[in-house]
Amino acid sequence: MAHAKSPALRVRPERVADKLRLASFILANHYLDASAHLRRAFGLGQEDVLILLTVAMGNVQRMLRAPDEEGLALSTALVDQDRIVPVSRRAVARAAGLPRETVRRRTNAMLDAGVLLPWGTGLRTARRLVLAPQVQDAVQALTESHAAATRALLRHGLLELEA
Repeated sequence: MAHAKSPALRVRPERVADKLRLASFILANHYLDASAHLRRAFGLGQEDVLILLTVAMGNVQRMLRAPDEEGLALSTALVDQDRIVPVSRRAVARAAGLPRETVRRRTNAMLDAGVLLPWGTGLRTARRLVLAPQVQDAVQALTESHAAATRALLRHGLLELEA
């Protein structure tokens, strides 16, 4: 299935510098909006969402770098279990910038809640977590929020479409 080529966006550094406060407000608002949607969808606190997303991205990093021919990265099919990369608590702490003890304590709570699962020597997210209705709703809301932030950045000349 062929996809139409998307227009490329370019950041205009000189405009960002001229409108630094506005750019900061738009982007901070988008970050806070995204954070709120994710906290509600997963029923987790801020640190837990950061840990969960770090584990999730670590689990599928190999697949995202080299998507398979079946397009599992783009589908709702279960990911082959041998393609999931377990993520250690130490790697989560390093990537998330959190103390190891905090990561240990919070991941244990998420293991007890079934949000995370033990996997080999590390962790993985619960199966089909992304397909839960509240998570699907959050992904839709995040996409809309991202589009709104992008439109605001375009409207104020901080981004431009490349010809």
